[in-house]
Amino acid sequence: MMRLPLMSDDVFRRRAEEENSCMISAIGLDILSQEEKEGVGVTAQEEHPNVIRLAFGTLVSFRRRALKMSLEELAEKARVELEELFRIEEDPMYVPEPRTVHNLGHQLRLPVPQLLVLSGNATSKNVELSNAALKFAARSRAVEKLNREQTEALNEFGKVVVAEAVGKKG
Repeated sequence: MMRLPLMSDDVFRRRAEEENSCMISAIGLDILSQEEKEGVGVTAQEEHPNVIRLAFGTLVSFRRRALKMSLEELAEKARVELEELFRIEEDPMYVPEPRTVHNLGHQLRLPVPQLLVLSGNATSKNVELSNAALKFAARSRAVEKLNREQTEALNEFGKVVVAEAVGKKG
């Protein structure tokens, strides 16, 4: 007869430490239900969940490029639909399935528990990870000179914003 190990508080604490302080349940990450992903009755783990997911998508993109893989190559190797991989890299509102995050983590050689947190699939009390993700998202946006049309659009919109702020329309 096979004996199962006893589940003690020490076992759970050890696993939490191994998973970098991610919330755990039954010796695993506390994976969010679909309702929680959509924000039904749940307060956000962080104040800026879309920015955190933007950092996730950017991390996937940058790591893929650093490994000299095309979108198609990574999608094939990670067994992920090309359209889904594109959404992960481009849409901060998109929350991929945990299986997808797991496959990407292995192909990109990145830690899956942290990727599950960054992708919006798990929660973590690791404030350092969230802060680093915010900083990464901010730094990863290219600083490009505005073209003439963009400058004109900015100036036009800026006039409306300023006029609204001081109570003047037009």
